[in-house]
Amino acid sequence: MSEILYVPTRRRDGSGQVQLEMRTLLDGRLALPAYTSLQELVRCCGPRQAWMGVDSAGLQEIHRTTGYDLILFDARQPPPPPEDEYDPPRSRLQDPIGLSGNR
Repeated sequence: MSEILYVPTRRRDGSGQVQLEMRTLLDGRLALPAYTSLQELVRCCGPRQAWMGVDSAGLQEIHRTTGYDLILFDARQPPPPPEDEYDPPRSRLQDPIGLSGNR
């Protein structure tokens, strides 16, 4: 496994705060979806999914603030909103794995 995990996020609102895509399982446990590579994130969530990379310290901080019960590795997720509701990210990493030519 890579030292970095890729965690799905919601697009930032006006506050600038990052909101994680957490899942509540049928048994009530709180799960953090995480992907072992960008390719897995795109395969499971689609090319428009917002994300952030986290290391072990980041996972500890997420656990401290959310209290998640488990991590779901490389799990399929529902796609993000339709493209007309999508605002592309404003960064140098807009297309880190070369997907812009596939739209």
